Amino acid sequence: MTEDKSSVDIEAARRERALLGYEMAITLWIFQAEQGWARFNIMLFVNSIILGVIGLIITGSNSQALWLLPFLAIVGLFLCVIWFLFMKRETEYAYYYIRSARELEEKYLSDPVKTVSRGRLFAEGNEITIETSDEPTSQLRMSWLARRLRARSAATVVITVLAILYIATISLRLAGVCPFA
Repeated sequence: MTEDKSSVDIEAARRERALLGYEMAITLWIFQAEQGWARFNIMLFVNSIILGVIGLIITGSNSQALWLLPFLAIVGLFLCVIWFLFMKRETEYAYYYIRSARELEEKYLSDPVKTVSRGRLFAEGNEITIETSDEPTSQLRMSWLARRLRARSAATVVITVLAILYIATISLRLAGVCPFA
């Protein structure tokens, strides 16, 4: 009897530690996402200012400020590279945290907790069932379009477009074929 109680106590303690680890992984995942969006917004803001200054120089009548164009474009391009690397690191950490949470969920908590495991299935377009008191069974499936639109891909497009604008500014200015030269 003592042996059974001891093994039950050990299993309960192990499950409790797994739940704590699961909660921590979810918290870190949320924190990482919040930090990632905060960095995204800051970098977008800074790049908008740089592009605004470039636009003012191009449309302004002060031709003496034209020498700033390549410099500003190089700074903007450098920021785009840094931004992309930050984003890559953030998404890899987020992937790590979600995989860690899923591992703990599947190993120790799968009986009552299926949130992250079902989330993966949902994101892949599989139909999942959720049972609640007001709706005994709800069938949910993420739409095809929502599965294709991922935040990382959209952010990469934004960064790429900005980088192309900076490269075009540098190229046109240095080649001397720039209409605003």
